[in-house]
Amino acid sequence: MRKLILMLLLAILSSSAMAEWVKVGANDKSTIYADPATIRKEGNMVKMWRLKNYGSPKVYSFSTSTVLSDREQSEYDCKEEQYRSLYISYHSEKYGKGEVVYRDTYPASNWRPVEPDSIGAELWKLACGKR
Repeated sequence: MRKLILMLLLAILSSSAMAEWVKVGANDKSTIYADPATIRKEGNMVKMWRLKNYGSPKVYSFSTSTVLSDREQSEYDCKEEQYRSLYISYHSEKYGKGEVVYRDTYPASNWRPVEPDSIGAELWKLACGKR
């Protein structure tokens, strides 16, 4: 009986840890999730975190370690339909877990237009409450 209760408790805790991430889109190269709980709005500007799980391990020039996911905080301009990156971290395991292989901030990155019918557009819609 104790084992059953422990297994149920672990199942509930592990599913609630992923509960905040909402699947936004996928293709054969990656799956993109967003965390609506991280939405912070000031006027027409919104910040939100997204997570990308890679379909296969990647090796980037900044590290010899393999990367299976990355987490990025972006800022969205809901009025002008544009976005920019603020922070990114690359991880050795899926779902932003494992070793942080590399991280960077983009304090003054350039604004980019939201491309229609893209995963970026779905992220913008979610952040700006248009979805």
